[in-house]
Amino acid sequence: MPSTITAVNQLRVCQVVASINENIGGPAYSVTNLAQALYQHNISSHLFTLDYQQEGKQIIFDDINLHSEPATKLARYLRGFQPSASSYLSHLAATKLDLIHNHGLWMFPNLYAREAAVRNKLPLVISPRGMLESWSLNNSWYKKWLAWILYEQKNLSSATAFHATSTEEVNSIRTLGYKQPIALIPNGVSLPSLNEQPSRQILIQSFPELANKKWLLFLSRIHPKKGLDNLLIVWQNIAKKFPEWHLIIAGSDLIGYQEKLEILVENLHLKERVTFTGMLSGQEKFSALSNADLFVLPTHSENFGIAIAESLAYGVPVITTKGAPWQDLQNYGCGWWIEDNQEALKLALLQAMQISAQERQAIGLKGRNLMQTKYSWNSIAKEMANVYRWILGSGEIPSCIQLYNS
Repeated sequence: MPSTITAVNQLRVCQVVASINENIGGPAYSVTNLAQALYQHNISSHLFTLDYQQEGKQIIFDDINLHSEPATKLARYLRGFQPSASSYLSHLAATKLDLIHNHGLWMFPNLYAREAAVRNKLPLVISPRGMLESWSLNNSWYKKWLAWILYEQKNLSSATAFHATSTEEVNSIRTLGYKQPIALIPNGVSLPSLNEQPSRQILIQSFPELANKKWLLFLSRIHPKKGLDNLLIVWQNIAKKFPEWHLIIAGSDLIGYQEKLEILVENLHLKERVTFTGMLSGQEKFSALSNADLFVLPTHSENFGIAIAESLAYGVPVITTKGAPWQDLQNYGCGWWIEDNQEALKLALLQAMQISAQERQAIGLKGRNLMQTKYSWNSIAKEMANVYRWILGSGEIPSCIQLYNS
C-alpha cells in the first residue's frame, strides 16, 4: 500500500471507506472529495480503502495520501474481509494518524477502522451514510443482523462522535439509542463551469435515440430502493402525452436488478421511450447532466442523495421524494419534494414537463445558486476540520454539533 508523506505539524486524519471505485457511486465520490478538500484546511489527509478493480478506476486526487491494495477474491465475496488490510491500517494508525473517520457500515473495513482506533487510542468518527435508515435496515436484514451481532453494534458504540448528512439521519442515530455528539454536515458538491458544457452529441453518439428529444434523467445506482419500478409504471401512464421526451436511466447495476427492470419495460411497451445507459462517467456523464431537462429520483430512502446535488449544480430542476432529505427543493423553489407514491410522482412529472423550457431553466438556476452558497466542498471541509479539532481538544464546540438531550 504506497502512500505519500505530507508536511509535519498538520492534523493527520484518515478517511476509511470500503471502496472508491467509480462504479460504486455515491460514497466513492463524496469521501474522496471530502478528503481532498480537507487538505486545503491544514489537514494531512489520508484515505484507506480496498481496490475492487472490476468496478472501474479508483477516484484519486493528488492531495490525498492513498492507502489501498487490490481486494482479494475472498474480500470481493465476503464484504471486504482482508486481514492484511486490517494489519496495515492498525500500523498506519500507530505511526501516522491522530483521528480515524469511518464511512459506511456492514463491511469489514468498517470493523478494521474501529479496531485500529481502539487499539491505538485514537478518536473514531462514524458516518453511517444512510445505512441506519429504516428502509436500509430492513433490506437484507438477516445479513445485517449477523453483522450487527458480530461487530457493527460494537463499532457504533465505540464512536467518539457521529457525522450525519441530514436531520433525518440524526434522528435515526438517536432512535437506536446512541448518545455521542453528532456533527450535522451535508455532503458537498463540485460546481461545474457552465461556460464549458459538453454537447448533447457526446451522449447521442452512443445512444442515437436521444437525438431531438428532451431528456428526463435518472442517474443513480440501479437498486430497488431507488423506486425505478414506480417511475416506469408512471412513465407508461403519461408518456403518450409527451412524445418529445425520453427517459434515460443511467447508473451502475451491482446486483443484477436492471434485468428485472428491462422485463418491466418490455411488459409496459416502453422500449421506444426508455434507454438504459449503464454507468456513465467522464464526458458522457457531464453530457447527460449538462443537457438534461429534468432530473428524477423517486427513491424510498437516501441519507443525502449526491445525484440530486450534482443535478442542481448543473442547473437541472429535480423531482425527488421525501425519502430523500431535500426539503431545500421546496424551500428554495428549485424542484419538487413529493410523497413516496406513484400518484405524487405522476402529478410532479406532469407539472414539470408541461411548463416551458424557460421556466424549468429558471427553477434550475435557483438550484445552482443554492449549491454555490450552501454545499460547496470548501465550506463543508471547513466545518469538518473544526469538528476534528474540537474532538481533539482544540477550539470551541462547532455550531454543527448536536449534543444528546435526555
